[in-house]
Amino acid sequence: MCLITGESDFTELDGYTRIVGGQDALENFAIYQASIHKHNENQQWHTCGGSIIHEEWVLTAGLCTYGVNAKEVYIVVGSTRLKSGDDRYKIKKIITHENYAKEYLRNDIGLMKVDGKIKMKKNVKIIKLRKQPVPVGTTCALTGWGYTNDKGTMPNKFQILFFRIITKKDCNKQLKRSNSEPIDDKQLCVRGPHKKVACRGDSGGPMVVSDGKKGVVQVGVVSWGTIPCAKNQPDVFASVSGYYDWIEINMKD
Repeated sequence: MCLITGESDFTELDGYTRIVGGQDALENFAIYQASIHKHNENQQWHTCGGSIIHEEWVLTAGLCTYGVNAKEVYIVVGSTRLKSGDDRYKIKKIITHENYAKEYLRNDIGLMKVDGKIKMKKNVKIIKLRKQPVPVGTTCALTGWGYTNDKGTMPNKFQILFFRIITKKDCNKQLKRSNSEPIDDKQLCVRGPHKKVACRGDSGGPMVVSDGKKGVVQVGVVSWGTIPCAKNQPDVFASVSGYYDWIEINMKD
């Protein structure tokens, strides 16, 4: 993963990039990753991504928490595969941003508190949050189990894809072409290599950077992109720095 320098060239990363267009992530990468599963009496399925930010808390998107009954979901950690043995935790409490706007996905941020504590081990760790804004041009990495094509294919092993932060002005100019809503100051806009994007199932997942001595830190939460996926439009993330105080306050609740 690249440092916060803005100097990285996507051509160097293209061989290491398939989410739509990503590739299998390494076994020891993204050990902070969580999968949010819904379940009923007969089946269970992945719905959203998330990140372990505390031994009791998972950060995700408001889209993944709004109107959700805590008894109908649990989180899975400790595995890069959806269909393998891993650690599962029931949810004790769900918090969606009080100003979450479903229609336009504003304030698209949410928290899930597990019942008990997440056991930390070699393949399960907490990800630190970056409090400061991320410079334009920064190269970031996203992991998730979202669709890998418009046919709805969901991978068993999570995928990794690299993005670059673009300016709010450039983002809104591109989004206008697809009649999408402009982003606000608490959203991040990114572009990946041609036709390589986040897709359904990636929502709530963590976007991270390598922040020097601080190591890997989370800077964004997958919010939305154009439909269908891979239309060569920007992807939008909730900014961790924009919601840092909200996250800290609500984790004390």
